[in-house]
Amino acid sequence: MKRLRILILIFFFAVAAFYGAYYLIDKLTTDKIAPVIKADSDAIEVTIDATEADLLAGMSATDNVDGDVTDMLVVTSKSKFIRKGTLRVNYAAFDQSRNVKTYSREVTYTDYVSPQFSLKAPLRFASSSSNHDYLANIKAYDCLDGDISKKIRISYGDTVAVSDTVTEQTIDIIVTNSYGDSTSLQLTASLEDFATYNRLCPALSEYLIYTKTGVMPDFRSLIIGVWANGKTTEFSSGDTNFTEQNVSVYNIQNSGAYNTDEHALNINVPGVYYVKYSLANELGEALGTTTLIVIVEE
Repeated sequence: MKRLRILILIFFFAVAAFYGAYYLIDKLTTDKIAPVIKADSDAIEVTIDATEADLLAGMSATDNVDGDVTDMLVVTSKSKFIRKGTLRVNYAAFDQSRNVKTYSREVTYTDYVSPQFSLKAPLRFASSSSNHDYLANIKAYDCLDGDISKKIRISYGDTVAVSDTVTEQTIDIIVTNSYGDSTSLQLTASLEDFATYNRLCPALSEYLIYTKTGVMPDFRSLIIGVWANGKTTEFSSGDTNFTEQNVSVYNIQNSGAYNTDEHALNINVPGVYYVKYSLANELGEALGTTTLIVIVEE
């Protein structure tokens, strides 16, 4: 029995010595040091089309065992904007022993613009209907995120009867991209009786456009047909007797007699403006009008 105890003790100490030696060798031989990341600059400028390679430009990584591990450098995440168009990009580098080193620097998108809305149909609805889907034809696009229409949020303002046939509903829309930048806009929807809703008016390819100060858009290029009762009939279809010549454009400052509206377009001053299109028959009699929202940005 005594001999057995001695053998067990010997076995125990042998195992302990083995694992102790293994741990010491592992400690001495295993690479525990992460790579070193260097960058030519801690702030870079890129375009919105920048690839991961562009974001990694000027960076390198070196490991004490594996040497140059620049090819193991990756972009791990991006922060929300620190200021408009500028964020922090986070990087990481790995070595063969799976040691990780992180790094971050500022990246500015030189051609970044805030999210923009588009409107594919006039905000006109039949008052007899109880279902007014104001967002049905409103889209939002971001130069970094792409289509963010599902992120549009709407709230409702005043409802005002402007005539016996038309009531106007104020709506406010806002959209925010994944970087925390928001764009908001106040719109007016028109709720119309049957006769007004069915009145022919000019149809446009876009009902909301953006331009820069001093850059006058080609307003006539937007005219595509006539609109009535929620439907567009294009001139090219041959299903209407009207042509582009039946449409007049006004409400542009210094552009003629129809410039008395306080919202008339002043292309030199940033803001939200309303350009009007009017449809007339062959006798020159006015029919319906259409509003184009023009947002002038710096």
